[in-house]
Amino acid sequence: MLATPPGTGVGGAGCGIQGLASLARNCMRLQVLELDHVSEINQEVAAEVCREGLKGLEMLVLTSTPVTPKALLHFNSVCRSLKSIVVQIGIEDYFEDPSSPEARKLFDEMVNKLQGLKKRPGFSKILHVKADSIC
Repeated sequence: MLATPPGTGVGGAGCGIQGLASLARNCMRLQVLELDHVSEINQEVAAEVCREGLKGLEMLVLTSTPVTPKALLHFNSVCRSLKSIVVQIGIEDYFEDPSSPEARKLFDEMVNKLQGLKKRPGFSKILHVKADSIC
């Protein structure tokens, strides 16, 4: 029988920075964290959450959760045990009108920036970006 590492999944638009920080603070041995449909994770949010804990985090999964490249850089620099970062996003996670040409252009730029992180040391083997631009 395989042992499953301690993990949790949280999500929803109401899941804010205070809730994530509380989770990090109270789940010190957390190894797997999935954030599902959470408001944008930027560098400020990543810094606040990592300040509270997540030192043993091995896997971070962001499902339908907009994330900035700087936030991923922060997680990777602070969470030294990270073995996998999975980002699963769609254009509708970023824009209210995903069918507009401007939204498509901005989404493609964001995906390219996230994919570009794979060229950085320490990211090529752990970062997995799955982007769906079809509404």
